[in-house]
Amino acid sequence: MLLELFLAGYFNYKDFIYDNSLSLGLTPNDALILINILNEYQKGNKKIDLEKMEHQVLLHKNDINNSLSNLLENAFYNVCLVNKDGVLEEEITIEPFFKKVEDFYTPQHEDTNKKIFTLIERKSQKLLTASDYENINNLIVSENYGYEDFKETIAYLEKAKLDITIRNIMKYIDKKTPIVAVDDATSQTIQDLLKAFRKQNE
Repeated sequence: MLLELFLAGYFNYKDFIYDNSLSLGLTPNDALILINILNEYQKGNKKIDLEKMEHQVLLHKNDINNSLSNLLENAFYNVCLVNKDGVLEEEITIEPFFKKVEDFYTPQHEDTNKKIFTLIERKSQKLLTASDYENINNLIVSENYGYEDFKETIAYLEKAKLDITIRNIMKYIDKKTPIVAVDDATSQTIQDLLKAFRKQNE
């Protein structure tokens, strides 16, 4: 439905991208390139012309390539092979972007994100900054982490007696192995063993 509205010129995709770039996990360059792709697609251009894009967005070719890779990797567009007169040609498809838009507007998406932000603020006992929101949104959108992932990570940090910070959440969210706390007695035993080992090898 949204795709049809877009092709008919009734969906303001530019404002949507500008207003929600943080939630979508887009860098400024990524947002600019995505808008350019959508502009050209709306005109019927389903191939990426790097030279033309470089003149339109005024970015270096390396920056454009990086953003194209990011957008492809994070499913904002896709590349497919189309048979034209017996010749296979690469074309882009933007259906993945509109799937993200539809997901973005579902109540479940909004409620889940709100639950994650509330959980982190409650456990860390501090309000999230704009940078914190951007980092967490990136984990949600780009890495597909959900509420349970954040809940388990925070429990992991609490068990390890580590601070509940955005930095630690980002560092440990994909580490689910239990942390064994080392008490003072165990620590002293380890030190004694090390001393004995050094003495034996002098």
